[in-house]
Amino acid sequence: MSTGIFSIGTSALNAAYTALRTAGNNVANANTPGYTRQITVLTPQVGTFIGGNYVGQGVAVTEVRRVYNDFLAQQAHQAQASASQSESRYLQLAQISNLFADPSTGVGGTIDQFFRAVQDLTQRPADPAARQALLSAANLMAGRFNDVGDRLQEFRNGTDQQLRLEIDAVNRTAREIADLNDKIALARGAGRAPNDLLDRRDAAIRRLNESIRVSMVEQDDGAVNLFLANGQPLVVGNRASEVGMTLDPVDPGNVLVGIRSGATVVPLDPDRIGGGKIAGLLQFRANDLPQIENELGRLAVALSAQFNQQHRLGDDRNGQPGGDFFAPLAANAFAAATNGNPATTIAVTFADTTQLVASDYRVDYTGGTYWLTRLADGARIDASTLSGYSASGGNVAFTYDGLRFALAGAPPANGDVFLAQPLRGAARSFGVALTQPAQIAAASPVQAQVPATNLGSIAVDDLSVVGPSRNPALANATTITFTGPNTYTISDGVTTLAGQTYTPGTPIVFNGWSLALRGTPQANDRVTVGANVGGIGDNRNAIRLAQLADLALVDGSRLAGAFSAVVARVGSATQSADIYNAAQQSILQDAVNAESAVSGVNLDEEASRLMQFQQQYQAAAKVVATAKLIFEEILSIAR
Repeated sequence: MSTGIFSIGTSALNAAYTALRTAGNNVANANTPGYTRQITVLTPQVGTFIGGNYVGQGVAVTEVRRVYNDFLAQQAHQAQASASQSESRYLQLAQISNLFADPSTGVGGTIDQFFRAVQDLTQRPADPAARQALLSAANLMAGRFNDVGDRLQEFRNGTDQQLRLEIDAVNRTAREIADLNDKIALARGAGRAPNDLLDRRDAAIRRLNESIRVSMVEQDDGAVNLFLANGQPLVVGNRASEVGMTLDPVDPGNVLVGIRSGATVVPLDPDRIGGGKIAGLLQFRANDLPQIENELGRLAVALSAQFNQQHRLGDDRNGQPGGDFFAPLAANAFAAATNGNPATTIAVTFADTTQLVASDYRVDYTGGTYWLTRLADGARIDASTLSGYSASGGNVAFTYDGLRFALAGAPPANGDVFLAQPLRGAARSFGVALTQPAQIAAASPVQAQVPATNLGSIAVDDLSVVGPSRNPALANATTITFTGPNTYTISDGVTTLAGQTYTPGTPIVFNGWSLALRGTPQANDRVTVGANVGGIGDNRNAIRLAQLADLALVDGSRLAGAFSAVVARVGSATQSADIYNAAQQSILQDAVNAESAVSGVNLDEEASRLMQFQQQYQAAAKVVATAKLIFEEILSIAR
């Protein structure tokens, strides 16, 4: 009898002691990151049939179990991946926003300063100081474009470095989880509950989700298999795959993340990585950064092309035709390295810089059709429906968004891909072509004269050179002879056009110039147009150059206003990313709180349990003492 009571008391002591240790361990780890609250699971011993009744045999400690909710843990892991993705993208955008907001790197101010120098030149076209000031302002503006372009490239390089660090972290953590899987499976096989190992593994999975999103499937032996968002296995049992980074075969300036297989990396679709810092960095690198570079590049190309076009229509201080003021910018385009027919080439040129869209483009040859995709918005068009489409053998050309696409050589193979990045590197390449102030073409190459002997009231209102290119016969000595108030004959000694109709207010266009007159002519009145010899003080082309500042040359905006629009768009994108990130961080906090409410340690509850288990221990000790006393009484009776 006493031995049964003693056994019951001893089991109660052991149960209370284990429960006290478990509660004490919870208190000790209340602030330990990743710790999961544990409870002691007790079950009654099978009773013994005595005297017609089943009498209990005490209590047994079944296990020390983690208070763990798989659903809440998975939610917290996925929320961590989404929050890490949004945060990494926002932090990158915030750096660019700060760059564009910095007055020392602002491009818009230098554009205004440049056109103020052009305006000053219109007042003093022969002054070497005014010419030098314009050249200096141009170089300052070009330097700002270059600085911002270089900084954006530095952001790209920095993003690549962060990606490498995150990939290294993924591989380390994946190997750690695979090792923990092995240990947990061994412990489970030996009938033990490796709670601390399980906590370490859960913490590692959460760290992994900070870098890249994974889903988890638990196996019967306690090991977990981890899969990337696209279903690719990352950890299976005690084996971990290795993540790597590789160049995009279509765009060598882009990088892709994938699973390493031998010496190669099998790329993952960036849009299906699902979350984590890697997804955020890739999103920034593939979408946000190129868009900003293209916005800035469009401004550089429009300014360079339009200013050069007008500058070439003027004469410099030495009476020579004006050349390119800015170094011409070329559009970058190339064929994918994986193309089946490497003999097919692509070239892209600027057809109308006022129609440019801030985007890269992709040409796919599929089933005999050339498909053009504008990557900024995904618009996909059959190239044969576009303006200026022509096809002859392997030569195909078409125009879209102010760009002329031309594919040449042998016909491409089915599935071949071509990429055009016409604007992306323009800011870094922007530069001044002129080296001497005298090379600035401020003067018009032609002038008009009205003889004093005319009988009518006609006078020159405006004489301008018509672009885009300079007519070889531009400076031919030309005479306009009116045969009446509304008719005239025009001749340059090479070409004579008689019986031309004159409409007051409508310019006379000939040999690449446009002449606007005012007043009323009479028969035999003449106007002569010829070379502007000795036009050092002429400012008419400088005036045309200055007027470019007020024209809608970039997406319907003035040049300086276009940069302000870029800054505004960067700021708006950053603000949107900040708001989205704040929402994701809030979702993460809610998920963590929900998990902690179940798995976290509540010190008040643990204190209450300690008192409860202490009372249980004291009562169990009393049972043991009572059993001892009964045993001694039985012994004394036997003596």
